[in-house]
Amino acid sequence: MRQTGMKGFFVLGLLLLCLGCKQKTVERVDITNKLLGNDKHLEVKKTNKSTTLTGVITNSNYGTTHSYNYALTVDGGAINWLGGTAEPKHLLFCKDTTYIHFLEEKYISIASRDSLGNLEEKDGYYKVQDVFEAHIDKRYFFNFFGDEYWVEISRDQYNLKKERCVEYEIPNDNELSIPNTN
Repeated sequence: MRQTGMKGFFVLGLLLLCLGCKQKTVERVDITNKLLGNDKHLEVKKTNKSTTLTGVITNSNYGTTHSYNYALTVDGGAINWLGGTAEPKHLLFCKDTTYIHFLEEKYISIASRDSLGNLEEKDGYYKVQDVFEAHIDKRYFFNFFGDEYWVEISRDQYNLKKERCVEYEIPNDNELSIPNTN
């Protein structure tokens, strides 16, 4: 009976240690404005969020996590892009539409089979990749109705457009990078 009481006390103590954390979140919004050479106004909004877990009893720091989100607008809402954790790099303005180049961490899954039991084991990793998208604007009546969205295109399509259009760099903090990115 005494062992059961000690186990219960141990579990209760462990539970208090785990639940005895206070969480502090600090959010900072940075807005960068840039006037582009084609008389367009670019606004890049980056939201940084840091969350720290601190023990209530021990006052020990149990870790801090950092996350961020990017969003950009051109000419006060004529073009909107909500990238989340993707980091915008370039905007390409053409006569037909606008294109964006950004970096994004994508999950690459790997599947393997066990030779004995023929079981499939799933594993994977994250890799930063170039992504290219075209802006599709189907809005009408002063942009109150319809939809605006982005469609992924290939690197070759983007590079082909790049030869005939004007490209601008987007201000960012370079948290994501790929060696030899053009």
